[in-house]
Amino acid sequence: MTAEAPDPDHKTGLSTRRTADGAEIGALIGAGFGLLFLIINTGQFSTLGRTLVIAVGVIVFAGIAVLAVRGLLRNRGGGGRLGESGTRGRREPPFGRAYWIIVLIEAVLLFAGARLLTSLGHPELGVAWVAVVVGTHFYALGRVFGLDRFHVLATVVTLCGIGGFIAFFAAAPAFIPVISGVISGFVLLAFAVWALTPTER
Repeated sequence: MTAEAPDPDHKTGLSTRRTADGAEIGALIGAGFGLLFLIINTGQFSTLGRTLVIAVGVIVFAGIAVLAVRGLLRNRGGGGRLGESGTRGRREPPFGRAYWIIVLIEAVLLFAGARLLTSLGHPELGVAWVAVVVGTHFYALGRVFGLDRFHVLATVVTLCGIGGFIAFFAAAPAFIPVISGVISGFVLLAFAVWALTPTER
């Protein structure tokens, strides 16, 4: 029988549960969008309702920010992770050309779509359009950041955007900011928390 190679994690006592590469940055981006969705789309709520929704959003965002910053500082301090090849290391944050191209395309689509909907006399569909664009852009960001969970996020938020268009055609425009705005906001915050959940490595 051949002796098994020692597991470096067992020798050093390190846990094999780690967050995915790019999780901290991805979580901050998703949580930021989520909080913004809540702030913008609760204008029709009562004062108490709006205050409660935004308060919950701020508390969740603050928790995500603390966990994400702690993770980034820990990684910078040398607590590297095991890459997919099994070697210890940490990818640099992927703020390269691909990332900025995605952001540029997203900004153009958001602006152009909102202007078009307004010119057609349906500015209330703007939030639904934003949810569709933000949702689909997470497909690309999930690939750039190497965060497959964001593909699930992309699907759910995009469906929230489509739900807003369905509400419009169903003659229920009052539900558009709730479906495409508030629900999307909480979905983004929830998935940001999920992104920071350690997985087996």
